[in-house]
Amino acid sequence: MPDNTNILTTGSTRWIQPRQPEKDPLQSKNLRTQNRLAFLVGLVALCLPIIMILGARLDGGCYRDSISHYYYAQVLGSIFVGLLSFIGGFMIAYSGEHWVEDTGSFIAGVGAFFVAIFPTIGNGCEDHPGFLSRVFVQYHSGPPDRVVPMPDGSFFMLFPDVGDVHRMAASVLFIYLGVYCLVVMRRIVPERHVRDNRLIESKRRRNLVYGICGYTILGCVTLLACIGFLTGPEFKVWWNQWNLTFVFETTMLWAFALAWFTKGRQFKWMNDPAPV
Repeated sequence: MPDNTNILTTGSTRWIQPRQPEKDPLQSKNLRTQNRLAFLVGLVALCLPIIMILGARLDGGCYRDSISHYYYAQVLGSIFVGLLSFIGGFMIAYSGEHWVEDTGSFIAGVGAFFVAIFPTIGNGCEDHPGFLSRVFVQYHSGPPDRVVPMPDGSFFMLFPDVGDVHRMAASVLFIYLGVYCLVVMRRIVPERHVRDNRLIESKRRRNLVYGICGYTILGCVTLLACIGFLTGPEFKVWWNQWNLTFVFETTMLWAFALAWFTKGRQFKWMNDPAPV
């Protein structure tokens, strides 16, 4: 292990190593393309909550409890599904340097698609006096044609257990992203990152960013899980009044964006020097 690492900058020199390490992977056309895609994915993750907030302001000020609740907004719902599907498509198509990386990315991509197409439950605007929304209804043809309420008034529920599917998919997605930052992104490939038994400074800086992003994502996932399972209705009402689920989801997305901007080599001061 290089002698200038700490808990945030360290990485594995053994596990999930590239199949055929290159001294300068940026010279690979395939990796250059993936770096550009990594930038686009980071940009989508950065802009997604911003677009939802701006859209809500234009749509009458219905700031929903979570990003997922924007699925039900008339226009923003389609944008939410489209942007999340872009992230999912990238994760599925992403080609890493180890089969574990490829498999995990595929599973996370499927999770992103599930988050997009299996919505959370509730409208997310319980205290708002009025808003426009997409809902699920039942239509009966015949004389007379009519729209009737769904059973139990479940206007915001695709099917009875859809909320559980959505939560599990979101957990898979974000847990993978946190672990990916901490394990795969921080791995140390000696051929690239070690000189004179020391981790090169640019890699140490990137690992610091990856470590902060990974722990931030996993910390937010843990906090949201605790809020969901360990708190009572009164606390959740207060929590939703401040849209704190939205805040922590935004924090995770921005940490994810920062990690992928870094991986896509968008910060020159963290790029590796030319190999010797």
